[in-house]
Amino acid sequence: MTETKAQESYIVSEGKKRGSTRDVRPEAAYDRFYTVLRVHPGDAILTDNSHTREVLGHARDNFEGYTFAMRTLEAWGAMIESDHRAYYTAGGRAWVLDLEPAAGKKKRLPRTA
Repeated sequence: MTETKAQESYIVSEGKKRGSTRDVRPEAAYDRFYTVLRVHPGDAILTDNSHTREVLGHARDNFEGYTFAMRTLEAWGAMIESDHRAYYTAGGRAWVLDLEPAAGKKKRLPRTA
């Protein structure tokens, strides 16, 4: 018989879903921070239409350049694959988040695009 670990809940303290409860993995650390360098579709072939552009624009506006705690990214639904990549589903599409480990919370990076 396998032992099942209970999923821990985390109260989101940032963003539009402030105060919401989300389930996160116990390994998701409070003290690990990542800066989202870029949001893109990866190697997916997406239809170029207003919905896709709107969802991508929304994801970029809310993630690119910001530094988040690992637990916050996971609470928002991002699946962290490694210290340099995470996946986020929005608008029925999976978006790739290029990450950079950060020492702590910092101001938003200037936009390059």
